[in-house]
Formats: sequence, C-alpha cells, structure tokens
Amino acid sequence: MPALPGERLGTLVLNANGHAFDSRTGTSYRFNPPAQVALLMLQDGKSRQAIIETLADLCDQPEAAVEGGVDHLVDQLARYLA
Repeated sequence: MPALPGERLGTLVLNANGHAFDSRTGTSYRFNPPAQVALLMLQDGKSRQAIIETLADLCDQPEAAVEGGVDHLVDQLARYLA
C-alpha cells in the first residue's frame, strides 16, 4: 500500500452524501459508503489492517474480500493526490 501524505488527505473534505472536495485543487470525488469509512479512517491515521478489519465487520464480509478494495482505494488516492 503506498504511503499517503497526511497533509494531502487533509485537503479532502467529505460531505454526508459521499462527495469529497479537494480544497487544494478544487476537484471533487464521489465515494461509496465503504470508501467513505476508509477515507475517514485514513485521515485519522488508522492502519491498513485496522481499515480492513473495520470494513469487514461493517460489511459482514471476509477480510480477504475487503483487502483488494482497500488497496485499490489507496492506490487511486495516491494517484489523484500526487
């Protein structure tokens, strides 16, 4: 999982409808409910494993099923926030 700079994650402001606005660039993104949870946890500095465990529990899915989605989200964020 690539490292995401905390200051760049902090530029994303998530609203209740799942839209995140990047206050640095003006770009907006749409996050589904599990990705919203993951984004908030990333912004709080939670580990990859903590995010996977939380989402697996919330979505009643095995950790192995959640793991790829978390990695994909982090990869996308690293690309978009670079």
